[in-house]
Amino acid sequence: MHNKIPAAVCLAALMLITAGLSGCASLESPRISLANLAIKETTGFETVVQVQLRVLNPNDVDLNIRGVDCKLEINDKPFAYGISKTAVQVPAYGSATVPVTVYSSALDIARGLLGMQGRDQLSYQLKGKVRLEGAGWLLSKLPFESEGTVSLKDFESWLAPRSR
Repeated sequence: MHNKIPAAVCLAALMLITAGLSGCASLESPRISLANLAIKETTGFETVVQVQLRVLNPNDVDLNIRGVDCKLEINDKPFAYGISKTAVQVPAYGSATVPVTVYSSALDIARGLLGMQGRDQLSYQLKGKVRLEGAGWLLSKLPFESEGTVSLKDFESWLAPRSR
């Protein structure tokens, strides 16, 4: 004896699954910008920079961030790459800062600094992914992209070594 599932039941199940998936998939990517930069360590081949990212959550639910990976470009040249596994909760329609350690090679710094003479401003691009806690396998990563300008004076003060 074969049991057939009525077409109406199959259609209703498919609609529920689709509605559930589209509800999860409707999260907007956070808006992310540079909030601060500070050099942590410099060696002959690498500079370690602590970056503070400002995360704005345009969603009506909290974003439980479990990590960030990003790439920073200065004047359209690769400057630094970084990751963070710091857990941060960004409230619905709120903001928070996320610390990210980024690493820049001496070659990437030289490329980024080329052509800076005579400029008052630097352009930057920040690209990456925010990894979410408990989002399931469908939306565990939200991409982001941000760009802007910073005055050369501010950039130099950010990168100036801090006395302890």
